[in-house]
Amino acid sequence: MRKLIAVIFSICLVIPLLFASQIAIGTASWILDEQFYIHALDDEKVYQAVLSDNMLDGILRSQLALPAETDTSGLRTIVQGILGEEYLKEQTSAIVSDFFDYLHGQTDQFKPVIDLQPVKSALTSEKQSEFLTALVAVMPVCQAGQTPGFGGADQGACKPQGIDDATLIENYLEPAMPAALAQIPDQLSLEGNWQNLVNRNPWGRFLPGMALPASLILAVLFLAFLAMCFWYITALIADGSWRVRLQWLGWTLILPSGLVFLLGILLQGNTPQYWLNYGLQYRNLQIQTGLTGAQTILEALSTSALPRVSASFLMVGGICGGLALGLILWGLMTPRKTD
Repeated sequence: MRKLIAVIFSICLVIPLLFASQIAIGTASWILDEQFYIHALDDEKVYQAVLSDNMLDGILRSQLALPAETDTSGLRTIVQGILGEEYLKEQTSAIVSDFFDYLHGQTDQFKPVIDLQPVKSALTSEKQSEFLTALVAVMPVCQAGQTPGFGGADQGACKPQGIDDATLIENYLEPAMPAALAQIPDQLSLEGNWQNLVNRNPWGRFLPGMALPASLILAVLFLAFLAMCFWYITALIADGSWRVRLQWLGWTLILPSGLVFLLGILLQGNTPQYWLNYGLQYRNLQIQTGLTGAQTILEALSTSALPRVSASFLMVGGICGGLALGLILWGLMTPRKTD
């Protein structure tokens, strides 16, 4: 009868708790690590996705009001040279650092911004002539009724008739460039109600002043402690001899450990990418984010981040699985209880 009760407890409570606690421990090892996000973003595939032709082409066409048939390859090359991997790394690292400062309670607000000053400086100095030459070359000549400029709500960008490109650049665009860029803020704010999205202190009613990372660690420790208590109590219920109890502890631990280890293996393959692509088919990220290449960036980020996530589950599952085998062997080597 006691073994039946132990089996029911193991299936309904112990094994799910052990599995959940191992998942939580594995997740906590990277979800609270600032360097995990910095390294995930600092990846060649991520940079290629951000600076891809598709992404930059959409931005250039929308911001400069260029016709759909315009060849923007020259402009894209210049913009790719201005942005570059080093600039993107500085911006993403700064945003991640600010976010974790907010989570740890070191700052009161999280306002992610992108520093546009280096881009504006490049467009008013070494890249100005090159950029304006490429821009004027792709701008169509104004038709009757059109006003020269970069377009508006009712027309696209166009250049005046009867003025050659060199004169247009030297006499009109170069003098107006500093004033035009001055209208652009030095920092681009990434809008979002981050304060409501992330609660730094879910335990505030009980433990005032505790930041989110500490709260998550506390929750993981509580879950692990609860799982270990029921795991141990169920083994005591299962049998009166430690030979059986130790084997019971091992067998009830090896199943969730094997599942966690298997999850780590699956995350190393192509399965996650397949399901990610499957899910993205039903989401229009361009409309939701305003970025033409948002799906490509997300795919690149998953490819960069999944190896670390996989390693955490492999480590937790492997350690717990090794402990389970040790308990089983220990139980087998324990002498049988004799009356």
